Amino acid sequence: MGVFSVQIEIGDPGARRFERVEAVVDTGASYTQLPASTLRRLGVEPHTRRTFVMAGGRREESDVGQAWVRLNGTSQMTVVVFAEEGSQPLIGAITLEEFGLGIAPVAQKLIPVPGYRLTHQLHPQYHVRDHEDPIIFTRGEGALLYDVNGREYIDGLACLWNVAVGHGRAELADIAAEQMRELAFSNSYVGYANVPAIRLAEKLMSLVYPSMQAVLFCNSGSEAVEAALKIARYFWYLQDQPEKVKIIARKEAYHGGTYGATAATGLPLFHKGFGPLPPAFVRVETCYPYRCGHCAGAAECSLACADDIERAIVAEGPETVAAVIGEPVHGAGGVLVPTPGYWPRVREICDRYDVLLIADEVITGFGRTGRWFALEHWGVQPDLMTVAKAITSAYVPLAGAIYSKRIHDAILQAPPDKKFMHGYTNAGHPAACAVALRNIQIIEEEGLVERANVMGERLLDGLRALQEHPNVGEVRGLGLIAGLELVADRSTRAPFDPSEAVGPRMLKEMRKRGVLTRVKGESVLFAPPLIVEPAQVDRIISALEESILAVCGV
Repeated sequence: MGVFSVQIEIGDPGARRFERVEAVVDTGASYTQLPASTLRRLGVEPHTRRTFVMAGGRREESDVGQAWVRLNGTSQMTVVVFAEEGSQPLIGAITLEEFGLGIAPVAQKLIPVPGYRLTHQLHPQYHVRDHEDPIIFTRGEGALLYDVNGREYIDGLACLWNVAVGHGRAELADIAAEQMRELAFSNSYVGYANVPAIRLAEKLMSLVYPSMQAVLFCNSGSEAVEAALKIARYFWYLQDQPEKVKIIARKEAYHGGTYGATAATGLPLFHKGFGPLPPAFVRVETCYPYRCGHCAGAAECSLACADDIERAIVAEGPETVAAVIGEPVHGAGGVLVPTPGYWPRVREICDRYDVLLIADEVITGFGRTGRWFALEHWGVQPDLMTVAKAITSAYVPLAGAIYSKRIHDAILQAPPDKKFMHGYTNAGHPAACAVALRNIQIIEEEGLVERANVMGERLLDGLRALQEHPNVGEVRGLGLIAGLELVADRSTRAPFDPSEAVGPRMLKEMRKRGVLTRVKGESVLFAPPLIVEPAQVDRIISALEESILAVCGV
């Protein structure tokens, strides 16, 4: 938005004559905007008309041309918008980016932005071409993020599904600082403990499934999954069944980047270059109703996808299978919401063959689906579960592998020569646990679990309104997590050819419109912070609609 005024010079097409004007720095605008008479006086003529989306979704058409702009001692030909007479000259975010300038809001001045270099940092899931035009963030507030140029973005995925209570919560920064001043760190290995970790473990047991009994604290979702896999195998080792080591995992799943979590992940892209993967992981079908190979064309789901798990257990031998792992709702795999009977059937199968069920609630935990934890929707309780992300709303790293009384009793009764030899240096970090307690308090006090249902319904209503477009195949979601899948042919559900790069193009178009999110294939995914405002949800839908039209046409 408008922050402060600066002096700029506008030049004619030949850069021979310049006029000085005072312009407001407005990072809510895209380009430089000047009164039409000023531009025409300098011989600048429009070469096209463009439609701009204004505040509230209002659309306006304006003439657009090119003129020389001199700013901070640098001259450059840039796009200019012909504005109505008497309107305030503006400098927009794209112009600032072209000049390599950002804003210092407090000092109210323009500042050079250092060139972003790739020399010293390897980013997660990295390829150099994906990082040619990075956004460099400087601050966040609520459901909004701001870059070095001061441009505002709606955080359409809570960054990475994790900033549940929104950005800029001073109370979380304050509690972290308070705890660090009192006790920044202490060893949580056997024989030691700290008060925040004790309190958080107790609090978690009051929120999770009744079957749960204890937690091993970790630092990330990947670590939590790794720990859960090891706990499952360790449990059977204590039961004198050391041959029960196999893990049944599903296609389309994402469980993390550590070695065991990668092996459990059902997206082949994450396996390339890291093989051979650990053995004893068995892949089965998942519940993807829109593209189910079992029920295509059927009137209703037969739950054959769940029965695939039973077939795999029988084929491998139940005496060799330790656990089945699954996300209650797939996140990175495309926001795949299962058929209502799916998880009860999986639980029944695991019980029949004495196989543990691990619920990966790293994304779905702490209110994302409109319940504290997602399996509550279907009345199912797991034997182990993983949590991370929203446990602290990502203000500091923290995660946990939580497990049942049956498993905890076995660990407590283990002989000394079979002690549990797993852990992490920062497990139960006191500052992280203090932040988690305060974060959970915010979720409770502000009713954010219930709010996820309200805002989620608004989001889904907006997405469903786009289903009239011929390339919108399916809308799906649960609570405040949703996906919209684009298709080349809705009647056959045929996907686009990968060469068309529909997903990446959608991301780029939405970014232009100030909304950040992710895609999986041609599915556009959404999970904004639980505190997202109704008007921001509407802006997400508006940006999505415009992006679909830009990529797919009418």
